Parts: sequence; structure tokens; C-alpha cells
Amino acid sequence: MLDATEYLHLAIHASKDGNHHAALNYLNTALEHQPDNAAVRYFLAAEHAELGLMDRAHAGMTLALTLDPQLDIARFQLGLLNLQQQHAEEARTAFDYLHRHAQDNSLKWFASAYLDVLNEQPENAVEKLKNGLADCTNPALKADMTRVLASLTDTAIAPQSDTIAAPSVFLGAYRDNLETP
Repeated sequence: MLDATEYLHLAIHASKDGNHHAALNYLNTALEHQPDNAAVRYFLAAEHAELGLMDRAHAGMTLALTLDPQLDIARFQLGLLNLQQQHAEEARTAFDYLHRHAQDNSLKWFASAYLDVLNEQPENAVEKLKNGLADCTNPALKADMTRVLASLTDTAIAPQSDTIAAPSVFLGAYRDNLETP
């Protein structure tokens, strides 16, 4: 019989292959074994976000953070979810916390950049994104933040404050942060 960590790894690989049905099954089985596993809760929430189930994704990210407040990547994702759902103050809270407390310097920079976006200071966000990209070791996160940087640079040329939105970056970008040997 497999344990929760093994089911999590199976879910990660199923998701990489685009098999969301299998990933959900593996994650739910993992939760039967360990209902308080923050990484599994986070990954399930990320799957929900991938599938467009934003209310479930939000609840899942919140629960993952309740179980493990140090799960910075879940807090970053929660900030992005809040931006996508136009909950600016909740996004601000998540990004402010990361700016002050994240263990990963790139997440600190990215969170600070999103705070600048929320404060309608995209020119400041551009420099912070560049600094975060220099520190970032996660290829998928780096790719997503490069796209955000490109969109802000385009916006800085032709300001359109209503068009700056959070990218749809959830599951795929950050799975490596949860994989354990």
C-alpha cells in the first residue's frame, strides 16, 4: 500500500501529463491517509485552480496555510488567486506577508512587485521582478514571472491600469517546491 507522499508524487506526475482526473484521484487518496498534509492540500487546491474551480482552490490554499503557515508558495498562489478574483486587499495581505517573511528571496521580490502593481506603481514592479528573476531557481516560476515582467513593460509603454491582471499560474509552476526525495 502506498502512503500519502507516494500518492502526492503520482499526482504530480499525472498532472505533468495533463491527466487531471488521475491527479485528483491520487490526491484524494493521499488525503484519506493523511488529511492534515499541507502539501497535498496545496496541490489539490492548485489542481482545482487549474480546472477553474476557484472557490475550491481558494479554500484549499487557505487550509494548506492553516496546516503549514510557512508554505510560502501556497501563500503566493493565494495572492494570485485573490488578484484573479479581484480581491485586492486579500492579495495585498498575502503579498505583504511574503515580502516580509518569505524564505525564498525571489518570492520576496515577486511579492513586493505585486504590491507595487496593486499600488499602481508598475515602474517599481519592473525592477523588483528583474531582481526576483535573478534570484529565482524554479524554471516554471521564472517563466511565469518573465511573462508578468513583459506584460508590465508593455503596460509601462502604454499605461492601462485596468489591464494588469494576475497570470494563471498555479499547479504547474511550483510543483518542484513540494517534491521531496
